[in-house]
Amino acid sequence: MMWDDGDRWRMHDQGAGWLMVLLMLVVVIAVVVAVVAIVRGTTSLSPAAHPAPGTRGPDPRAILQERFARGEIDEQDFRTRMRALDDTVT
Repeated sequence: MMWDDGDRWRMHDQGAGWLMVLLMLVVVIAVVVAVVAIVRGTTSLSPAAHPAPGTRGPDPRAILQERFARGEIDEQDFRTRMRALDDTVT
């Protein structure tokens, strides 16, 4: 069977059309995954949230001082927790 030039171009366009559909599907899935990750809070732009491998995380005393400064804990709780941290130092 012989095709004229018009049929060849239509066959070529169909292949490119499926490729575009596949590409758009991949883009839509990537956007949905990104939105879900942001909404769930599984991504963080702060490097402090994920310390580098082999390094220690944030200083517990500094975190405790920040919580006390913000008023999240009272002075008695602050002192009790600081003593507990001092007792666990090796």
